[in-house]
Amino acid sequence: FFRLNYAFDDRYLLEVNGRYDGSSRFPSDERWAFFPSASVGWRISQEPWWNVKSEHISNAKIRFSWGSLGNAAGLSNYQYIQTLGISKSDYILDGLRQNYMSSPAALPGNLTWETATTYDIGVDLGFFDNRLTVSGDYYIRKTTDMIVNGPTVPDVFGASSPKGNYADMSTYGYELSLEWRDGFDLAGKRFNYSIKGTLADYYSVIDRFNNANMSLSEYANQSLDKNYYEGMRIGEIWGFVSNGLWQDQASIDAAEAAAKAAGQSYYNPLMQTSKTYKLYPGDIKFEDLNGNGYIDRGQNTVDDPGDRKIIGNSTRRYQYGIHGGASWKGFSLSFLLQGVGKRDLWIMNDLFYPHYDAWTTVYDTQLNYWTPERTDSYFPRLYEKAAGNTAANTRIQTRYLQDGSYLSIRNITLSYNFPSKWMTKIGVNNLAVFFSGENLYTFDHLPKGLDPERSVTDDLGQRGFTYPYMRQYSFGINLSF
Repeated sequence: FFRLNYAFDDRYLLEVNGRYDGSSRFPSDERWAFFPSASVGWRISQEPWWNVKSEHISNAKIRFSWGSLGNAAGLSNYQYIQTLGISKSDYILDGLRQNYMSSPAALPGNLTWETATTYDIGVDLGFFDNRLTVSGDYYIRKTTDMIVNGPTVPDVFGASSPKGNYADMSTYGYELSLEWRDGFDLAGKRFNYSIKGTLADYYSVIDRFNNANMSLSEYANQSLDKNYYEGMRIGEIWGFVSNGLWQDQASIDAAEAAAKAAGQSYYNPLMQTSKTYKLYPGDIKFEDLNGNGYIDRGQNTVDDPGDRKIIGNSTRRYQYGIHGGASWKGFSLSFLLQGVGKRDLWIMNDLFYPHYDAWTTVYDTQLNYWTPERTDSYFPRLYEKAAGNTAANTRIQTRYLQDGSYLSIRNITLSYNFPSKWMTKIGVNNLAVFFSGENLYTFDHLPKGLDPERSVTDDLGQRGFTYPYMRQYSFGINLSF
């Protein structure tokens, strides 16, 4: 590792870094790689001519950086070495369970480091003696040679395809911050205050992936071992379009007749709410987007997704924060707000389990299910498990796609420092008291009991299987002698 810094007259800034990394997760001939980085900055406000032409701008700096970093996390330890697994059989021979050995997995070939290269341009500005400061960055990150599963191999191969450097991804984003600090005299004492806002956003696009057919994943939240495809935005949610609930048998009969005319036995063979796949009033109504007369997935590819389409994206967009504070006559107040401006959530079966199981927590909205007397309900009808099918009425679709944006009050703290002239009389150097509240309230759009930030992500989407952030209140005293 090395680092070189150079600054000329506090105006022209240069930094160069280099690191030579090795990892035993790669074979010896691919173990080492060099990752350089460099940044330059120009403090325009330090130029001799600046004060004459730009007296209202107290600081101005532009900067550019470029750098790369390696990653080996996609591999397990010593995955490049073939090993024979030893296990104990469930069958008894001569009175004993016998040991047996399994064949080794296929070895990956020509494995190398996954490399993330980032280009960043930024600006720092200060106005009015730096009472107002602005900072902004725009960056592009190219992640190349990502370590993912290899090409699909035929069943006769006898093993799964080994991992390799089969994917590339680009990320585009920006970060902004704006802060104001000032003060004024109030009742003979200085009243100081500040407020700062931050905003960040990014999105990622797959540039290369081992998916020549552009097959789609079955799940809402894909991982790089599932079916990503070239041109895909990370976080895409593919699903069906729902147009409410079936309300009468006549509409269902008409849909089933259209399906039979198209050569299908049922209008929606993907959703089993009865053993014969027959629909009933109160079931979710899915739209026939491709117009073939029934609900299907087509070839389950981007070009032929059947009746699915992109209905949302689970990436956190427009992440923001607001921090502020004030102090006067020993009193101090600070607060922190944090939130996400846009995000789509498919909260999978957490919203649906009570429709066919009774062992999970029931949220308030889940009691609002369809009955012939309550046709404007939020959830479909209650039904018995359909031949063990626990996916009935829970296909990923627009009706229950949730708005994951939120604003959270993370902290509010109020404190008071007693005047030192009072404390010295009783032999105390400092005495302060404070009251603090953490995670006080979250403004969101989710059903009661689900936290927009604490839901666990897995292949099926978001699950509410974790505790939300706990609301805490604390009172304290700081005393020193």
